[in-house]
Amino acid sequence: MPLPHQSRNHTMPENKENAGLPKGVRRQRNGCYSITPRMPLGVVSAEKLARIQHVVEVFQLEEIRVTAGQRLMIPNIPKERLQAVLETLGLMGDTCKQYVQACPGAVTCRMGMRDSQTMGLELESFLNQFDLPAKVKSGVAGCSMCCAESYVRDIGLVGRKNGWTILFGGNAGKRVRKGDELARNVSEDEVLDILAKVLDFYRENAKAGERTARFVERVGIESIRRVMSKAEIQEQDGENGHV
Repeated sequence: MPLPHQSRNHTMPENKENAGLPKGVRRQRNGCYSITPRMPLGVVSAEKLARIQHVVEVFQLEEIRVTAGQRLMIPNIPKERLQAVLETLGLMGDTCKQYVQACPGAVTCRMGMRDSQTMGLELESFLNQFDLPAKVKSGVAGCSMCCAESYVRDIGLVGRKNGWTILFGGNAGKRVRKGDELARNVSEDEVLDILAKVLDFYRENAKAGERTARFVERVGIESIRRVMSKAEIQEQDGENGHV
């Protein structure tokens, strides 16, 4: 398991409209606020769900929305009610820095080849160690059907019979880009080892706000693959006692 990484480069600039607000709270264009309670990989307990419903009913809020990021959002909260809503809602968990989407995986899906839920939680915890130049979205799919949209995410993992396939530099925005394959048939620990090297290179060389898709287009995927190869050679030399 890779060791925690300390920030050595710029970080993503904070949205001025949301500066000073608690995690998971956003100011809307209409002057109201939204709250997005933490739901790792789209999973919410019955207790949390009941608490969210209670808040919506007590404060007579309009609706609960399901977001594209596998979360529940409580929108259109008037400013004068925000603090009371937060106090009633209570601590709903820390907010993950980076978005990780995962399918049900082998535990519950008949198509699943790998445990995407466990891998997704490990990836989310791993990504929390990094301060990156831009937001990074990840998709963890338990099979090649790719329900987690891994090929159009900054980081994509696809489970196969003999291990994980790692993808990097995908994007589903207005300039769609399919992620490049970095490795295949690797174990869970190897996934994080490889991503540690790749994200260090990205963090040290990307421009502020530059997503991985544009970064790969600028520096070339071979530059990233060379970083991986160089790191492997250094590790082998270290194991053999070479300096």
